Amino acid sequence: MLNKLDKKFLDEAKARGKLIFHSEEIPYARFREDIRNVVRGTVVLGDGSDRVIFGFPHIARVFTLEKGIVRNLKSDSFYAEEKIDGFNLRVAKIGKKTFAFSRGGFVDPFSTEKVRSDSVVPDSFFRDYPDYVLCGEMIGNTPYTPPTKDFDVRFLVFDIADDSGNYLAPPEKYAVLKKYHLESVPQLGKFTKNPESIKRLKDVVLTLNKSHKEGMVLKADDRKSIIKFVTPNADIDDIAHNAHLLFDMPTGFFLQRLLRSSIFVSEFGLDQKKYASELGDAFSVRLLSALKDAEAGSGAFEEFEVLLSDKKTWDGVMKHMSKEVRIEILSNREEKSGSTRIRFKKIYKKTSKKLHGALSGKGQED
Repeated sequence: MLNKLDKKFLDEAKARGKLIFHSEEIPYARFREDIRNVVRGTVVLGDGSDRVIFGFPHIARVFTLEKGIVRNLKSDSFYAEEKIDGFNLRVAKIGKKTFAFSRGGFVDPFSTEKVRSDSVVPDSFFRDYPDYVLCGEMIGNTPYTPPTKDFDVRFLVFDIADDSGNYLAPPEKYAVLKKYHLESVPQLGKFTKNPESIKRLKDVVLTLNKSHKEGMVLKADDRKSIIKFVTPNADIDDIAHNAHLLFDMPTGFFLQRLLRSSIFVSEFGLDQKKYASELGDAFSVRLLSALKDAEAGSGAFEEFEVLLSDKKTWDGVMKHMSKEVRIEILSNREEKSGSTRIRFKKIYKKTSKKLHGALSGKGQED
């Protein structure tokens, strides 16, 4: 049975400015903020079905592994999956077309083009499960993630929602992914709360940390309770990657990572001096580089690369780009396949302005 929301509730959300209407390739409305038990990014289709594609719920992040498991996971056994740092998407079949929705509930033009390729999301899945939703991370050459030479894009599924909005339990999900050749996030195994199993899980965490992987998501065997746990090397990498965007990052971005990495180092008995030094370098190296760029007249920026089958997709990408960034195209060339490859810079306005001001002698009141 398809999900629906009460009309009175929808009218209330609209009146309060929390439900925003769009008409792009399809008509739809999205929740811009949480309201009651409906989370931000939830989508209501305007095709006459009133079908609801629920936003992905908030997942509790634990700072200590063993205590976090005991306190938050409701089953004795649970599954561990690698946490992937990509572009969060929900993919659904609407009518005869596949669409990709961002965490905020927008139809994302770039991701939608990609998931319509059978090599990314096999259409056989939606033929058998037309009302299910694939939840995953897109990585690779997207407008939002670091570019790579290894592949174009990959869509790694971490959850499947059924036609009632409930998530499949891990064993059932793994079977479906295997049957339809859908790529899963890396599966790390099944564990229990007994000390021997927790020790084995800690060894897995240390391996992830050594490999600079982001962390893991732990799911109860019925998928009804779930937590995430992040490694310190991933936190330090995040700081290093974003230190030059100091004034464009969300409030608490750096503080959260400082706290998480410190607790991890303490819990796992890692070398405190080593991690303190790496944290210092993470902040200073990229920020000093950004200051050098600012002195040379450049701003705080990141570079991205995308490969597009349809040139019109780029117009959609630009339409959805944050107003806080300025786009500078570095190259735009047509491939032999007929696709268009675009390399571009995102120049972050707020940080660029702050750095230029500081270097020009502008005073700032604390």
